[in-house]
Amino acid sequence: MDGKIFGITLTGISSMLTYSGLSILGGMLFFQFTGMPISLILDYLYLPSILLYLPFALAGILIWNSILAAIASIITDPNNSGKSSLMMLPVVVVLASFLVTRDPDSELSIFLSWFPLTSATSMPMRWAITEVGFWQLAGSFLLLVLTFYFLRKLAAKIFRVSILITGKEPTFSEVYKLLKQT
Repeated sequence: MDGKIFGITLTGISSMLTYSGLSILGGMLFFQFTGMPISLILDYLYLPSILLYLPFALAGILIWNSILAAIASIITDPNNSGKSSLMMLPVVVVLASFLVTRDPDSELSIFLSWFPLTSATSMPMRWAITEVGFWQLAGSFLLLVLTFYFLRKLAAKIFRVSILITGKEPTFSEVYKLLKQT
């Protein structure tokens, strides 16, 4: 299961790097054709924010890939499964993180920046907008890493159980019962 999770993650990272490269190229073309000095881009980039975002993004990608791998392992036919719609869950959760921009110090924003499924996007947003203590950054990141560790183990167990199931697609309650037995 680790190979599947890390393989999917590396595919996602390569896509992010491709889009980043295209964005840089687009930005260079923009500055070339408008005649504006390229040094203006440095007004918008803040290196500590970028360096903070990368480990949070990687941890978030690993968490969601673990969840998606667990869901995918119990889907027998993706064309006829009702569970396939769960693959869109990360989009909904990430969109909820945009609530942080409205009021970064609200209780909801603080919760979203600590909740492992949203903290990969919410904590860097909060840090970019308002004052966030180092202990909050470190605590949120540690919680992300621990969540990935446990979800990775859970995904491996679900995969192990689902490999043994033949015939119809198992329900979540059946998977839960089988997990308790192993």
